[in-house]
Amino acid sequence: MSFMSILKSELMKYKRSVLWKGVFFIPVLSFILLFMDLHFRCNFLMADNHIKYLAQIGIYGKIGALLYENHLATLWCILLNLSIVVVAVIVNYMEYSENTWKQIIARPVERKKVYLSKWIVVLIAAVILVILNGVFLIIIKSLFHIDGGCAVIFKYIGMELCTTLGVVSFQQFISCYMKNSLASAAVGFAGSIGAYMFAQSKLLSYVVPYANVLLALPSGDSKDAYTAAFFGIVSGILWLAVGIIEFNKRDIK
Repeated sequence: MSFMSILKSELMKYKRSVLWKGVFFIPVLSFILLFMDLHFRCNFLMADNHIKYLAQIGIYGKIGALLYENHLATLWCILLNLSIVVVAVIVNYMEYSENTWKQIIARPVERKKVYLSKWIVVLIAAVILVILNGVFLIIIKSLFHIDGGCAVIFKYIGMELCTTLGVVSFQQFISCYMKNSLASAAVGFAGSIGAYMFAQSKLLSYVVPYANVLLALPSGDSKDAYTAAFFGIVSGILWLAVGIIEFNKRDIK
């Protein structure tokens, strides 16, 4: 059985499910929150005094202020992490709740292809979340006539895509490994909410995948964002490999 057939079959499972509706709803929710924030506070947020204050913490220009509001003030970094957690839990919960792992493994197909198909579903959801948020940022920029080029927004999107790789791979591994979906969700929620705390540590801010997303916002010379992106890619590859190895060796009863 080819990998594309397995992936197509995996995607068909969620064609009419709430999963994709949620994936599209979260960026819309973030857009509404950011729009309301700017509608009521645009004069303050784009005032010279506020821009000068943000410059002291490495956020430059009005476009930088927009990204800052999106990423931290409206909590997009946490919403993004939590969304990936929920998608990974749903993708694996179906197999445990319906006890279909045996039937899937019984088919003439390599286990790694099955695992990869689920990982790709979670990755697709993460990419959609990030891209839609970026599109809405460009719309907001246009609606409120915010000065600055879109290059910073594209850079921000790129950083987010890199940092989410670690979250996708780690959460897929946890959600597939743990039979109790509530336990895997709890790990993801704790990591997402605790990202602020982890980000205070130079070590944990890069080692913990959820904290990488928090650091994706380009600030100052963007050194932290680039480092977080690098560690996001590394942890993404590492946890994907760990997940495939564990799934290949697992005794599914």
